[in-house]
Amino acid sequence: MSGVVVLGGAGGIGSAVVRALSAEGRHVAVVDIAPPPPGQPDLPWIRGDATDPDTVGAAFDALGGVSGLVHCLLSEHRAPFAEQTADALRRVLDIGAVSALEPLQRLADRAAGRPCAAVLVSSIHAGLAWGGQAPYAMAKAALEALARAAAVELGPRGLRCNIVRPGFVMVPRNAHRWQETETRDALTTLQPLGELARPDDIARVVAFLLSDQARFVSGATVTVDGAMTIALPEPTTP
Repeated sequence: MSGVVVLGGAGGIGSAVVRALSAEGRHVAVVDIAPPPPGQPDLPWIRGDATDPDTVGAAFDALGGVSGLVHCLLSEHRAPFAEQTADALRRVLDIGAVSALEPLQRLADRAAGRPCAAVLVSSIHAGLAWGGQAPYAMAKAALEALARAAAVELGPRGLRCNIVRPGFVMVPRNAHRWQETETRDALTTLQPLGELARPDDIARVVAFLLSDQARFVSGATVTVDGAMTIALPEPTTP
């Protein structure tokens, strides 16, 4: 079975994706500036900047045959809109969206016409607005546009490209929110399912989209937020 390159495999969702794919017997190589988190499977781990083509190329080379790509990179610059700068926007866009371009091209080249699949991990922020998060939302929206373009333009070369759009997920990056009882309760009340998503919930969807079971799914945006963003913010009692 050919392998999958995971960009950003040390993060909360990225590490869950690595575990899920490894559990399925997939060969995985990771690119991340951070070391492997505890409990990760033993696999090729390239420590470096995933915006660097040579670093990404090392992950492809470590696997030999590659048929899958997962992009879990993100960057933020939290500041009020009036205080944002063009340089900050460019940096966040480079890491969060532009970094997916070369790996997608490389995947299609390596597959050489054979079926291959990519999943780009976005966020509900791509279609919404939240104070201080303009660069992050822009990057995720751009990432989704890039995925759709790849699905259409590289589809004839055998590439399927899909988007997973998580809502709030209990990852280490936002532990200060879900580990505090009052904040966690407030977040949970926004969830029609009555609980918060875990990284494994996202990873299982990613693994499905990479699999042959999703062989005719391409260009899709799969929202994994427990129906949070479709719930009307109206009172439930008269």
